[in-house]
Amino acid sequence: MTDDLERALRRPGALPALLAALGILGALVVLGFLQATLAALSAVAATPLGSEFFAEVWATQLAAALAGPVPIAVGVFLCFWQIAPIAPGLRLAHVVTRALLAALAGGVLLLAAGLLGGLLQWMLGQGEVAPLALLFRTLWVLVSVLPVVVLGAVLLWGWLQRHPPKRSVRGALDEV
Repeated sequence: MTDDLERALRRPGALPALLAALGILGALVVLGFLQATLAALSAVAATPLGSEFFAEVWATQLAAALAGPVPIAVGVFLCFWQIAPIAPGLRLAHVVTRALLAALAGGVLLLAAGLLGGLLQWMLGQGEVAPLALLFRTLWVLVSVLPVVVLGAVLLWGWLQRHPPKRSVRGALDEV
């Protein structure tokens, strides 16, 4: 078991996967920031309240916008590095399929983080766990981030075609 873990940690391709995940994280944060700002502006325009209401709505929206991209980016990184790396020799259909798998991995991490946070709030007596609502929220986030993850995978694939890695990149999916 330790031999398998050691071999997996030495698997090449961590840097391109990390850069792709960071790019996806950056894009998702910027999009979340823009969405939070526009949502706050629309709420302020609909109500006669002042700028303190804008700040409150914007802060709430921004916190929610940041909560989703981090687990998604971690899932993308792990998938592009360990499970289904993007290689220059893949066809576009395979790249898109691996991007879908990476987004799903991020969604699983997002769901796990939400369940853990919900359980923590429940244990502190600040709320209750609503797993079905959390599942639907995770699916909503997954659908909304999917185009960004696919675009990130395609951009990584194009970059790897112009700058091929020195060593062959293989993941757990390639070893099956």
